Amino acid sequence: MKPLCLVEPVPVSGALRVNPTALDVLQSLSCPLHVLAIFGPCGTGKSFLMDRLAGDGEGFPRSPGIWLWCLPHPTQPDHTLVLLDTEGFQEQEADETKLSQLFVLNVLLSSVFVYNTRGEDNPQRQLDRLTYVRALPQMVRVLDECSWENSFLLSGVLPDFVWCLRDVAPDPCLDEMLEAAGHELDSALSSPQDSEDSPSSCIQRLFPHRKLFRFCSPQAAGGRGKPLSPAEQLHPTFLEQLGRFKDYALSRRPKAVVGNRAASGEVLAGFLECVVDLLSRDEPILLSEICGALQPEGSDCSPRHPPDPAGGAPPSQDAPSAAQPPLPEPQVGAGPGARDEPVCLVENHPGRELQLNPSALALLQSIRQPVVVVAIAGLYRTGKSFLMNQLAGQARRGFSLGATIQSHTKGIWIWCLPHPCQAGHTLVLLDTEGLGDVEKGNAKNDAWIFVLAVLLSSTLVYNSLGTIDQYALEKLHYVTELTERIRVKAAGEGGQKKGEDSAEFVRFFPAFVWAVRDFSLQLIVDGREITEDEYLENALKRRQGQPEKLDLPKKFLRQYFPSRKCFVFDRPALACDLSRLEELPEAALSPKFLEQARLFCSYIHRHAGPKTLPGGHVVTGTLLGSLAVTYVDAIRSGAVPCMENAVLALAQIENSAAVGEALAAYEELLGQRAALPTESVPELLELHALCEQEALRVFMARVFKDDEQRYQWQLKDKLDLKRSELCGRNELASSDRCRAVLMELAEDLEERLQQGSYSVPGGYQRLLDDQQAVVERYQLVPGKGVMAAEELQQFLKSKETMAQTILQTDKSLSDRQREIEVERAQAEAAQREARLLQETQARAEQQRQDQERSHEDHVQQLMAKMEEERRQLVAEQTGAFALKQQEQERLQREGFHSEVQQLKQQLQSLREEMNRPRPWPSICVVC
Repeated sequence: MKPLCLVEPVPVSGALRVNPTALDVLQSLSCPLHVLAIFGPCGTGKSFLMDRLAGDGEGFPRSPGIWLWCLPHPTQPDHTLVLLDTEGFQEQEADETKLSQLFVLNVLLSSVFVYNTRGEDNPQRQLDRLTYVRALPQMVRVLDECSWENSFLLSGVLPDFVWCLRDVAPDPCLDEMLEAAGHELDSALSSPQDSEDSPSSCIQRLFPHRKLFRFCSPQAAGGRGKPLSPAEQLHPTFLEQLGRFKDYALSRRPKAVVGNRAASGEVLAGFLECVVDLLSRDEPILLSEICGALQPEGSDCSPRHPPDPAGGAPPSQDAPSAAQPPLPEPQVGAGPGARDEPVCLVENHPGRELQLNPSALALLQSIRQPVVVVAIAGLYRTGKSFLMNQLAGQARRGFSLGATIQSHTKGIWIWCLPHPCQAGHTLVLLDTEGLGDVEKGNAKNDAWIFVLAVLLSSTLVYNSLGTIDQYALEKLHYVTELTERIRVKAAGEGGQKKGEDSAEFVRFFPAFVWAVRDFSLQLIVDGREITEDEYLENALKRRQGQPEKLDLPKKFLRQYFPSRKCFVFDRPALACDLSRLEELPEAALSPKFLEQARLFCSYIHRHAGPKTLPGGHVVTGTLLGSLAVTYVDAIRSGAVPCMENAVLALAQIENSAAVGEALAAYEELLGQRAALPTESVPELLELHALCEQEALRVFMARVFKDDEQRYQWQLKDKLDLKRSELCGRNELASSDRCRAVLMELAEDLEERLQQGSYSVPGGYQRLLDDQQAVVERYQLVPGKGVMAAEELQQFLKSKETMAQTILQTDKSLSDRQREIEVERAQAEAAQREARLLQETQARAEQQRQDQERSHEDHVQQLMAKMEEERRQLVAEQTGAFALKQQEQERLQREGFHSEVQQLKQQLQSLREEMNRPRPWPSICVVC
């Protein structure tokens, strides 16, 4: 096919519209798409460069809008190359809005975005012309609710940024310098004068994968400026530069829209229509909503390939064979974060600090269910990933296995699955980089990866080979460094918090499971068969005379982990088959290993609890993502992660969200139940109370550590405002209804007044009779609402002047009769005003009583919440006390009398803390 106009500006309004013909072409493409878009100033050779990608000759017409050209991908069969050529912008462009929209479309539609400029001017000045990049985070958001900067999330979904600097004189020295720098674009543009809002800074913040290509003139110097015919020879240097650019552009991964899955033409077309519609209405583009709308029913948001942290092409993988077992079917309400493949959550690159992968973080943020987080740690090449795949029910796919002596997993990888045993929960598996790799590029990150596994998990599996002996315990030295790398409470005025003991750590730390792999011994001690748990506890016995350094892993394991469990595993297969475990059918695996793995998986699935915070608050995927951000940011800044600070920061985020969720629940229920106007104020207030109780229930289920009730009173203020708004809406609906009824009933009366039918002798009495008939019929009409009396009063007052005129001209009445009628009318009007005042005061009193009822409801809910938190705190302290007592008894038996005395002091402190009365906070502020 030849190029077609895909998006064009409407001639009069300048708004963008999609060409239906081009859209049909795009929708017909069912294979993965590689979308390369180009954007830049006029006269820089954009169309010429795109034509060279498509082949020789001219194709793109150099016309307004965005033009589409679909071609078979030259290097990847069954893929399509989609080229987007956009009109160039002038040096002084009048329609900045249209160009901003075209820029946003190019960025969101492409997998590779090319910014094309001429290199004759100052390169920095050419980049500064790309001012549209500054508005990108304001125009496009990834999530509606996010606890970190939108730019950070955007950086995980934006395409590769390629700067093509055209017509640059060849400079071998500069080329060599840029190549050696590794990141050519940053090396060429880094400037200490750049502000945070400069295009250069925005590009570096928003586009993690950047590349610079420099091109000389495509023809000899004497021919520059003239059109280049297909027959003319291109400059050899230009051809070489063009070849490098094509190789890079064609090797990038396909375009992804829904989750991280390669997008088909139908999905990309739907995405385009949604974005253009939002741009035309000047509304922000919320990617999570668009992707949710485009998600096919019953499918997930899984990537076909794990994201490549280094920015390279995805590894080639064969399609799963028919013999491979399918993933378990997602349970109802499994949440949007379920994936059929793991993704990298924490990246660990040689020579760099740990950093979070934005796309994996966004995945975690989308999970609103409680999460059961199982992390595995241990030495490299000990089979951690294989064991985690068993836990996921996927023996032959999932976490990637290595087949050599080198460490395979880097950083921390995450896999989110519907929990097989706990409905409404998500199972989150964390596979960590192997510890102790001699070839590791950044060995200091070993301890931090272990720390993150402890902080993020609800169950920590430590994986080792052989037996639990002194050598194995020495390799677990990371547990002895936890107190140096984790702070439970915030630092005091004098620096770091002192005096923290194991009781405080126990409240935060996960359950501990030791998986002993390739275990070939018999579980027999002194001629008696023992259990695996007894084997672990026996190995952790401390013995007098042992050097303190060797004794520390036992000491800290016993002190810091609230529960311990042990599983031993036979070798999974013959030695010659261990390098290809992913390929082996289940029949080729050791039956004993399979039975041991089944018991291990069954225990984890049934006994591993959801991740919780002190106080018993259950962690969702959203909160777990926020925790990961807090901890990794602290590690990157050189600080010691503080669990108390992390929980407090998390509470602020969660409690703000709880207020929003509660108000949304109020509005949802009100929309289902409200039928305005109501007949009475009590009926309306009963509806409000019902919706308020639902909002309060939703809020209390999510809020935690709102010690000063700041967020609860914030919610109450907003709900009080909702009550006022609801009463106002009810009164307005009632007024509208009453006026419509009166207008219809008084239609004949108005017509007679206009015709002068009452301006005759006896007309005044006829007018009174007709008005009374209207009033009586009005009183019989149902559904008028709370403003019925007031609107009737307004109607009758509007007729008073006309009635007095008719009264004065009615010749059938004497002067005395007229005086009597005037007095009667005034008395009736006064009576109606008095009744109306009484009704208004009654409504005000009913609303005041409802406010008292609301206050009492909030206080009762608060007291119940605080009582629940008290019980949870007592349970945690009781559990810590029991563990301390057990440890004291063990130390007493083992003869560590000095440590027994220390434990006695800690137990006394715990006992005092448990018995200390806790006053109820003041709650009269809402009275």
